[in-house]
Amino acid sequence: MTPLFALALLPALTCAPERLPGIDVSAYQGAIDWRRVHAAGVVFAFARVSDGLDADSRFAANFAAMRRAHIKRGAYQYFRASEDADAQADLAIRALRHAGTADIPLVADVETDDGETREVLHAKLRRWLARVEKRTHRRPLIYTSPSLGAILDGNFGDWPLWVAHYDVDCPALPDGWTSWTFWQHSQTGRIDGITGDVDLDHFAGTKKDLRRLNRRSR
Repeated sequence: MTPLFALALLPALTCAPERLPGIDVSAYQGAIDWRRVHAAGVVFAFARVSDGLDADSRFAANFAAMRRAHIKRGAYQYFRASEDADAQADLAIRALRHAGTADIPLVADVETDDGETREVLHAKLRRWLARVEKRTHRRPLIYTSPSLGAILDGNFGDWPLWVAHYDVDCPALPDGWTSWTFWQHSQTGRIDGITGDVDLDHFAGTKKDLRRLNRRSR
């Protein structure tokens, strides 16, 4: 029988001939049967650490279960420009130290200016990125979309991109980037082991490339 996840992957992506299927989750997905998720073809997954300084209630459980299910593990934090950048970075780093080693560098999820000026957003995001890299020795990623990426003014292309763009064969890139590392291509995916909708992602590369992504930055 074709796994549920494989059904969602039938359209070919001409822009990334080598790719891996993954998902990203938060407390909104509730309890997840990660062994069934892995059996459905998922290679990697991102779990939300927090929304700003508000910790995700299911992060620790998801992160531990992902490892037991042999799924490559990543984590993301919904970045709040209205909150302290250092405190957000420290929360995410502590959570990962308690939960175990990640297979993918930490991600700043940039979806809003949070009511702040672009100057404030840029300054706080740069502070978060620098603090995470210094303390984890891994270069973090930035998640954003082509439209929301406009608030970054093309100034963050030196960091790997996780782009959100739906219902297309190949994603458009926000200003400042020339390639994507991860692509969230659907918000309404269905995977065996998860009740309801879940975000679907691709990694642009092979399993070997995914391992390389987590190499020490210094």
